[in-house]
Amino acid sequence: MIRLPKLVIMNIQHRATPVQDTLDTRAKIFWTMGNALMLFGMIILLYVGGLYATESYGRYAARGDTDVPAPAVVTLPVSSEPAPFIPPLLNGPSQASSTSGQIVSAAPSTETIQPSTVSRIAISSINVDAKVVEVGWDVQEQNGEEFAVWQVAEYAVGHHKGTANPGDGENIVLAGHVGGFGKVFKDLYYVEPGDKITIYSNGEQYLYVVNDILIVEEEGASEEQRAENAHLIDPTGQEMVTLVTCWPASGPDRFSERIIVRATPFTPEDTSQFPSHSNWTIR
Repeated sequence: MIRLPKLVIMNIQHRATPVQDTLDTRAKIFWTMGNALMLFGMIILLYVGGLYATESYGRYAARGDTDVPAPAVVTLPVSSEPAPFIPPLLNGPSQASSTSGQIVSAAPSTETIQPSTVSRIAISSINVDAKVVEVGWDVQEQNGEEFAVWQVAEYAVGHHKGTANPGDGENIVLAGHVGGFGKVFKDLYYVEPGDKITIYSNGEQYLYVVNDILIVEEEGASEEQRAENAHLIDPTGQEMVTLVTCWPASGPDRFSERIIVRATPFTPEDTSQFPSHSNWTIR
């Protein structure tokens, strides 16, 4: 029998050199930084996705042909699109001014204000079909006096609190944003005389026809000019719809003007175009 020599296997331990220690430390740092960046990226994606989902739902909820509740009215932030005009029904002499994109005035009286019955507006010529929500104001103090700052319907159209409802024989004031999330009145500039406006109120539809379109200076205008503009949302003594939005939507003069569209009740000579079972109210 032939015996083979035994093989002795020795475990040899290598001591890490300073260079290897440095490489291991750097690898750990890069690994940690990589994971942190991935986590940060995921948070950003979730945040942006949440904003997009909120905006998409807000626009959907503001559509006139949906049954979901209309978006809530929010207080106007300083950096947002300014409110159209000063509130009506002042308690005292107007001291209206524009401060950081806000429109302020003496606090309106609430003694004779009736609730809004308007729920929807449709303007087929510019593809508008939106819910309408009542907008009021927040009272703020400035230089020892109380002023009112309009609230804003970001996605829907706002019915100015204190103005008329359809059938009241007075001025129905509706305002909407040209910019922002909703952009509900982004194409109001393109409305033309003769276009039809449908207002939904208390289960009935009221039809109006556009007969006047104005563009007036508001931001930076004189007190006299702003006061004259504000009269456009005052009581008129006859039934009409007044639509208001800011203009232009972009550029150096962004939101410096106001577009005012006025419409009066549609009174066709022949109403046979409407079926007898229709719930249209012709005024």
